[in-house]
Amino acid sequence: MVPDPLGLSEGPWGACWSGMAETSEGPRRCTMVLGSRVSHVPRGLAAPWRRDLIAGLTVALFTIPQAMAYALVAGFPPSAGIVTAMVASILGAAFGSSEFLVNGPTNALAVMLAATLALYPAQGDPVARIVLLTLMIGLLQLAAGVFRLGRLTRFVSEPVLAGFTAGAGIYIAVNQLPAVLGIERAALLTDLWGWVVPHNCLCDLLRTLASAGRGNLLAASMGVATLLLVRGLQWVEPRLRRRIPAPFVAVVLLTALAYLFDWGDAGSEPLKRVCDIQPIARALPRLALPVIEPAQMAEMVSAALTIGLLGALEAIAIGKVLAARAGHPFDANQQLLGEGMCNVGAALVGGFASSGSFTRSAVNFESGAASRWSVIYSGLLLLAIVLAFAPAAGYIPLAVLGATLIHIGLKLVNVGRLRWLMQTTVSDRVVLLVTLGGVLVATHLEYALFLGIGVAIIQALRRAEGFKLVLLEEGPHGNLDEHPLATATCGPVVAIDLQGELFFAGAEELEQRLKTIFDHGTRAIVLRLSHAYNLDATCAAAIAQVARAARAQHKHLILAGVKPGMYGTLERAGLVREMGPETIFRHEPLLLSAMTKALAHAHALAGGERER
Repeated sequence: MVPDPLGLSEGPWGACWSGMAETSEGPRRCTMVLGSRVSHVPRGLAAPWRRDLIAGLTVALFTIPQAMAYALVAGFPPSAGIVTAMVASILGAAFGSSEFLVNGPTNALAVMLAATLALYPAQGDPVARIVLLTLMIGLLQLAAGVFRLGRLTRFVSEPVLAGFTAGAGIYIAVNQLPAVLGIERAALLTDLWGWVVPHNCLCDLLRTLASAGRGNLLAASMGVATLLLVRGLQWVEPRLRRRIPAPFVAVVLLTALAYLFDWGDAGSEPLKRVCDIQPIARALPRLALPVIEPAQMAEMVSAALTIGLLGALEAIAIGKVLAARAGHPFDANQQLLGEGMCNVGAALVGGFASSGSFTRSAVNFESGAASRWSVIYSGLLLLAIVLAFAPAAGYIPLAVLGATLIHIGLKLVNVGRLRWLMQTTVSDRVVLLVTLGGVLVATHLEYALFLGIGVAIIQALRRAEGFKLVLLEEGPHGNLDEHPLATATCGPVVAIDLQGELFFAGAEELEQRLKTIFDHGTRAIVLRLSHAYNLDATCAAAIAQVARAARAQHKHLILAGVKPGMYGTLERAGLVREMGPETIFRHEPLLLSAMTKALAHAHALAGGERER
């Protein structure tokens, strides 16, 4: 019989648990259906449940300070971060593809939510707006999973993600600097040297530094102490060979210190605490449908698409890494469904958008987790901890949470990864710098992400359109020697090897270069296509135009080495009928066979034209 440490044999999980316990074939997966989709829940539970329980507890301890801090970044009360983490971790494990991915509040999404909220400073309830946005994000991700759009995430390049992640880390640190210095948001200077500056990362940093004189020395001291304590614990960790939840330990110790010395109430400059924003109550999450406002939804479509894309990219990227390390299969479309369920569930309990957390997922994996039950345990244990110790969380100083976030944010600036990308190619360097710079100066963070993706796509198109034309000359032994193709190449018959991608971006250049060769007196061009790929309608039309222009001058364009797929494209485009099947020599297994026949035909045509 499988141990049941949390009483899962009772309630809605009972049938699933009993089925696993009674099978003689080993642990069996429990299925949960989303429409016609099936997701497997427990895996490998019989023997390693203790490992999952320990890993889940470790993850829960790491989650508490992070979730509360990210809630503050997103403009929510800290309790909303805890609720979001509970719901997202359980639903993500139940419906997602990854065995070890831990869903919940993340730094990048919290930053995006805060930036979206800043666009509507005096328009209704900001929390209700973000809850509605979270519902929109979840529904979009569910639709993407149902329509199997997971593969599209591969078109967002590594430099875009690296630049945006590093920029988000800097943004988080700058955003939390006022809390660490003890400066009220309302006390920040609104202009600098007589100039009203925009709200972006760099200007916010300048505004905070200019307002440093309005800070709280006690808050700043607590912030510095938090950073030093976290770094010290992380330095000790490998020497003890034990995993230490450094942010959690730092928050507990410094909160206890502030409570013992009554720094939250006493003195002329008391520390601002979590309970000053909203008390954290001992209560289960309550289900409530967000208020649907069509006008607000129309305003936030762009933000929903951007944040949904970023969240999907985060989760899928982390899921792939963990699956590769564990040797497990990974389905990006199933993970999209899991992310969608996380966000829909979070919206129904008043939470905010979540995604896969790299930090907590790594902690889960390295703590010895054996299955997705470790993630489910983390959510349940998080609920138990909050129900038991909720009032104590209200005494946490905001400066301590802010310093924890600064530490996490600066860790996102992976200098080694950025240096490697800067040293690879010029195009990667440009995309990285544009994305990172966009995050630092943009007033809308989604614009920075779209800008990076746009520049990456332009760079890819520029590389893709760079097809190559190589001159082929007949050697003394019937072989074909390759030479660079000069602009003024001429002769009765010219053989050319066309290499690379044949899509719309290069169609005009291909047409002009072939026409130029005809203009220099060539009677027949043999164009070998065996090294060309992905012919599209635009390039097919360009080849047809060259053939028509040549025919009008009693000249000839002959195609050789045409593979079956490309021949089908030519046939559907009408080129086989227009050029004549006798001018198209299909690919043959024997080396140079098609090219030899095409050259013989070209010489015969060129010789016949000269005689006439």
